[in-house]
Amino acid sequence: MQNNEKYLQTAVTAAKQAGVIFKKYFGKPKKVSLKENNIRNAVTEVDLRIEKLIRKIIHKKFPDHKVIGEEFGSGQLLKNDVVWIIDPIDGTNNFIRGIPLCCISIAVWQNGKPVIAVLYNPLTNQLFLANAGKGAYLNGQKIHVTKVGRIDRALGGIGWSLKLNRAEKMFATIVPFVNKARALGTTALQLAYVASGIYDYYTVNDMHIWDVAAGILLIEEAGGKVTDWQGKKPNYHVSELVASNGKIHSQLIQRLKKLA
Repeated sequence: MQNNEKYLQTAVTAAKQAGVIFKKYFGKPKKVSLKENNIRNAVTEVDLRIEKLIRKIIHKKFPDHKVIGEEFGSGQLLKNDVVWIIDPIDGTNNFIRGIPLCCISIAVWQNGKPVIAVLYNPLTNQLFLANAGKGAYLNGQKIHVTKVGRIDRALGGIGWSLKLNRAEKMFATIVPFVNKARALGTTALQLAYVASGIYDYYTVNDMHIWDVAAGILLIEEAGGKVTDWQGKKPNYHVSELVASNGKIHSQLIQRLKKLA
């Protein structure tokens, strides 16, 4: 656990330093490119610059640790590796357009489980933290999931990536049964909303581990539940996710598992 404190300190330092770059270029990145020529999958030079900076800070402190990042990938992972998982800008399209719903996400996983989570929105100065077994926090205040127990009273979010046919089915499966559904364009931040009691649930398809690595621990430490659509614990290769306050989880799974 002493190592976890060192990881947390390093992650916070990296997020805060990256936040300076994030704020400077928010809404006005100099260069925007498309990944695989897909109009829905943008990347800026700021994404690349932030990930390089975070990797440099991590490797200076922990040169033997593995790193997974959205922009520069990863090497081969072994079961017992300490793995840092980075999303330099979650919500890149929001970042490009000047919508302040975007953030920096850094997580540490060990033995295939999350142990540290840091999620930072420099624009609102919201810093979400979690250390396995020690709770989840927003700007130093402990956070908890909601107590809503019925899906028809639940407000939450829905996210999707590039597989629009799956997204359509997900919307049709969830929206008629919940009270409200939002789509804000940032998976990491919406998972933090579940952890902090703003949302009751969030579900997403066609995502990657860097989208959710920090949010998973935040929610679990805040008293909530996170699984794939079949109800299984997520791993490095998870591609769809449902997060909730725990009380409505089975109601969500009952509908989503038909799509898995």
